[in-house]
Amino acid sequence: MITQFKVDLMKKDIDKEKKKKTGRLPRKMRGLLELIRPFTLIAPFFGGITGALMALSKEAGLAAPYIASEFPYLRWDFPFLELFWGAITLVIVNAASNTLNQVYDYDIDKINKPYRPLPQKIFTKDEALTMALVLYLVTLWRVSLLNRSFATLVLIIMLITIFYSIPPLRFKKRFLISNISIALARGLLGFVAAWSIFDKTILPWEEPTPWVIGLLFGIYLMGAVTTKDFTDIKGDKKYGMNTLPVVLGMKNSILFSAPFFVLPFILIPIGIWRGHLIPETMVISIFIIWGVYIIFLLIYSADTIDTKFENSPVWKHMYLMLVAMQLSFCVIYILY
Repeated sequence: MITQFKVDLMKKDIDKEKKKKTGRLPRKMRGLLELIRPFTLIAPFFGGITGALMALSKEAGLAAPYIASEFPYLRWDFPFLELFWGAITLVIVNAASNTLNQVYDYDIDKINKPYRPLPQKIFTKDEALTMALVLYLVTLWRVSLLNRSFATLVLIIMLITIFYSIPPLRFKKRFLISNISIALARGLLGFVAAWSIFDKTILPWEEPTPWVIGLLFGIYLMGAVTTKDFTDIKGDKKYGMNTLPVVLGMKNSILFSAPFFVLPFILIPIGIWRGHLIPETMVISIFIIWGVYIIFLLIYSADTIDTKFENSPVWKHMYLMLVAMQLSFCVIYILY
């Protein structure tokens, strides 16, 4: 573990690194990017694309390009519009959540992440709140143009993300509820919503596959999201955020989180045995090796800050592993 003095130094290095990357952008544009946090939007984007493609391949198959006798000669009857419309909608609701969270984390971020746009006074709290509301309204407009199943699931995700940040519920400050809410919104329901872009039959007893795969993502995130809290203990503790590291301490939080990096892959054979996953998904269990590596990082550098990101190397691996899982399930289901 590292001292708070070293943590503060590394946070200054993060600020310098961000200015190097975005120095040519206007100050407001740079602040807007930091509000929505683009790196964290990679997972909902790929989750949206992969979930939708898996549903499409199962329902109607993936159409291939073909040559027609009339212009345009090369045609492809593929629902690109619906695919990207749904995936971008999931990205927007996550961007809204990131922005809203920074509004209500203003005092905490002044301690933990003083380089963020609100502590830097690039935007006021009211301006950021307005941006979050606009993003949520855009989400509502977009879901109204797709099917009812997708709209319902995204609405539930929206409510969870709002209650995560806004008092009096403020899920973020409630022990374990914080982890559960993220696991539901960005794991289970996020994937099922992506699946419902093309398959409206998403009741778990009628179509269990997306729920089982989404449950695996949710189980993974239940423990993995704690990686964002290890570098934020000082501010979280001061303002009553009962995260795992604040309540249990570093060592016990690591012991709690570590199994979730391998548990989803151990559960895959059960999904296959129950007939909810195809046998070929067994190959994804090889991710256990990556999970063990992340556990190793968790033990030895949970509160180390990666200056190229705003959190620890473990947090970065957590997101990358989630994307790799999404892509792996998609490729296997399309091929088989």
